[in-house]
Formats: sequence, structure tokens, C-alpha cells
Amino acid sequence: MDSLRDGLIEPTWTLVFCKKPGRWWVRLLAWGRFHHVKAVAYLPRLKAWLFYDVKFNGTRLLLAQEDAPGTKAFLQDYLDNTDTIMMPRVPMPRRITPQLGFWCTIAMKHLVGIRSRALRPDRLWKDCIAAGGRPNANLSTGVLLRTLQARIRALPASIAAPIRCATGTQFRPNMT
Repeated sequence: MDSLRDGLIEPTWTLVFCKKPGRWWVRLLAWGRFHHVKAVAYLPRLKAWLFYDVKFNGTRLLLAQEDAPGTKAFLQDYLDNTDTIMMPRVPMPRRITPQLGFWCTIAMKHLVGIRSRALRPDRLWKDCIAAGGRPNANLSTGVLLRTLQARIRALPASIAAPIRCATGTQFRPNMT
């Protein structure tokens, strides 16, 4: 088990507090100096940046190779008009009950962008299938990894479409 943990990468997150005012209703809900918070982490072993941004319409995770064209401009745009706090790694608190309004089912719905009233994993499973998800029946870990890698390589170019930064630079996430 220790050798597995050695291969895992646990990011040290920097929280990014945005001062740019958003839409009127965002300013109403998040009044004060900061109007949004997101996160970024540098992963030295991968020589890549990991971006984590939760918005009302979904959760976005992006991995950008440090030396990829456009990464520097994307990072500058991501950090524009912000204040940052580098967070130490803290132990995960033990809870008896889930954090109000946020637990695994809610987080996964948000991550994949599915519209669902599911509050429990069983219902989310059914809603995912109804939304076009395909179950992977009886896959071993090795087969699952190969299947996921093949699916990522086969993603249409539209999914890896370039992201246009405020500076006008395009950034294309590295999907390989």
C-alpha cells in the first residue's frame, strides 16, 4: 500500500480570490472585496499546473503542461485581478455527518454537469445512465485504465478546443 501512496500526487493548493465583479446576482450573493474563489496547484513531478474552478453551472478541472504553448498566458489570465493564499496541507477533518449541501453525490453531479435530483449514489447511477452514461461491467483495474486512456485519446477535438484568455492568447489543454 505504501508503494501505491508513493505514486500518488497530493497537490498543495493555492486559493485564488477574485476581485473582478461578476454579474449583478453574483455581486449580490458574494458581496464584499472578493466575488469568487478558485484554486491552482503546481505538480512538480508532472511539470504541470492543475486548475480547479467551481461555478454555478459546473466544476472545471484543467491540467496544463508547464511548457505547453499558452500555459503562461492562461496562468496570467487566471491570476489577473486576484489575491492568493498558499494553503498548507491539513489533515482531513473527521465528520459524523456530511458537510451541509456538499457530499459525494452532489460533487459528482457538479463535476460531470448532469441535471439530476439525486441525493444518493443509487439514484445518481440511474440518472447517469439515463443521460447517456455507459456502465463498465466487471472491468479489472488494468482493463479500466486502458479503456479510459483509449477514450481520452479518442476525444473529439471540440472537447480539447482552445480556451481564449482575456489577453487574446489561445490555450489548448493537453489531453494526452
